[in-house]
Amino acid sequence: MAVVNTILLWLVLTTVFNAYLMTLPRLDLKKGEFPEKFQIYAKNRIDIQENFECAAFSTAYVLRHFGIEADGFEIYDNFPSKLKTGYVYPKGIRTYLKQKGFKTIYYKGNISTLKRQISKGNPVIVFIKVHKKSNNLHFVPVIGYDKDYLYIAESLDYLVNCKDDNNIYNRKVSIDEFKKLWNIKNLRIPFYSNTYITIEG
Repeated sequence: MAVVNTILLWLVLTTVFNAYLMTLPRLDLKKGEFPEKFQIYAKNRIDIQENFECAAFSTAYVLRHFGIEADGFEIYDNFPSKLKTGYVYPKGIRTYLKQKGFKTIYYKGNISTLKRQISKGNPVIVFIKVHKKSNNLHFVPVIGYDKDYLYIAESLDYLVNCKDDNNIYNRKVSIDEFKKLWNIKNLRIPFYSNTYITIEG
């Protein structure tokens, strides 16, 4: 009984702590038609980060999508909810974009709901692992999809694996591989797999 109580206490404390740091994701339960493939073709550029700035670089990419010139390094210097380690949780992205007048929703969904959100025409910031066997986490803007792949504006140089002539995306990840990267649950964040942030101007 003591073990069960300890586990329950740990779950409660972890949930409360994560809700404060990250905000709680809303289940994306909406259904509806979306194209079999979709690509955002808005003019943009993809900048490369140096350390732990992926939240700021993803945010900067989204701002440029909406026509606001933004630099990831400058955003990172004053990013809200930044930990002493340099890491930023989803709450920081949402707080920053709210300050800029944008509406964000932090969702938990699946590949279909993610595709449907992308098909609305704005980049979706997704919370994934850097590598499927790593606990290091990473934010990326997803800007397109088809039957087999998701297309990403990647800010980590060593993860870039393709070149788009329009500089819209520089990484493509198979759906099967993406699902592994998207499974971020661990002892510290047991409920945050398959999450993403949608942004509306």
